[in-house]
Amino acid sequence: MPIDATAERLARFLSEQKYVEVYGHRDADGVTAASLVCHALWRRGIGFRLRIVDGTPGPAGLGAENPALLCDLGAGLTDLPENVAVIDHHAPVADGEGVVMNPHAAGYDGERVLSAAALAFGVAGRLADCRDLAGLAAAGVTGDGQAFEAENAEILNEGIANGVLEIERGIALPGGSIVEQLELATDPFLPGISGNAERVRELLRASMTDGGPAIDLLLSLAVLEAAGEAAPGALERIWGDRVLCPREAVGDVRSLAAVVDACAKDGRGGLAASVCLRSPVATREAVEVASSHRRCVIEAIAAAIPLEEAAVAVRIQDSRLAGDVATALAGPLGRPVMVAAPSGDGFRLSVRGDGSVPLGPLLRQLAAEAGGSGGGHARKAGAIVPCEAFPAIAAAFAEAIGA
Repeated sequence: MPIDATAERLARFLSEQKYVEVYGHRDADGVTAASLVCHALWRRGIGFRLRIVDGTPGPAGLGAENPALLCDLGAGLTDLPENVAVIDHHAPVADGEGVVMNPHAAGYDGERVLSAAALAFGVAGRLADCRDLAGLAAAGVTGDGQAFEAENAEILNEGIANGVLEIERGIALPGGSIVEQLELATDPFLPGISGNAERVRELLRASMTDGGPAIDLLLSLAVLEAAGEAAPGALERIWGDRVLCPREAVGDVRSLAAVVDACAKDGRGGLAASVCLRSPVATREAVEVASSHRRCVIEAIAAAIPLEEAAVAVRIQDSRLAGDVATALAGPLGRPVMVAAPSGDGFRLSVRGDGSVPLGPLLRQLAAEAGGSGGGHARKAGAIVPCEAFPAIAAAFAEAIGA
């Protein structure tokens, strides 16, 4: 079914409800997607409860008492009840009697375009006038690592046309100041600069003029500082287009995505959603939580322990940081890496790569063979596996990607 027709069907399903249980995955795309729908439900006068979760709720809890909507979750579900809907861009595609909106079912590459937030924006606009929420959709697209191309470009173009989004050239890193942008840079990670407050101050002093820092000189100094150890492609991402979203609680898309993502991964899903629902009080706290989270990511990178069995694998202590550490170590071009951290009785694995070997199916297979579970995208994936299986899985991962 064409994606627009599915959006119409899902909007019609939601409009027929008096109350909906809304679940969003605990990352920027999942939280913004769920929040977009909740904005629309509120404007339509439909009751809801929003919960940010780490995984798909069990079958017993879905649709048992109230209709449910899964955002950035549920792609692998089968036998979906008729009162449960799914907005997800991962493969495989859920099936059953419920409504499923997934770009893969319509012939799109859901890893490249149409993130969950982009899909949710289309549904929200069919429930109520949600043109002012283009910033949330753009933050979800950015947070999921997608570019504003093809179908995603429509969100950006329409947002600009409606006066909701703006574009300016500048330092394309999240943060409310130049100091924060450089010192807390994790995606991309800037060796010698990220986490080094004194070095950032030195760079600012060296580039200072009567009118403030000379940005071109500052960036040249930053590039020279980080060039020796930076991941391929990292330095190219320091400067570029910034998408501004002045109607949102955080005024640029990359910073909004970073704040929402960090709070969600830090176990503060409610706080992340409150930012998307435009709470100024919550936003002040969320910015502080996000800054602390990014500092922890930088510290975890410095303390990461390499695994002898596989040069591409490292171990850290905090499972909440695994995905961000993996992203930082992989760099923009997807240098192969596996990051493991203790989680309950097992290990949480986060892997990144360049997509030449699809990581989702690989992690799904390796985890299942070890008695765990896993999956994800071609370039990024994750798994939960028994502790004793980690070294063997890391070695198999390294062999599979030719590292």
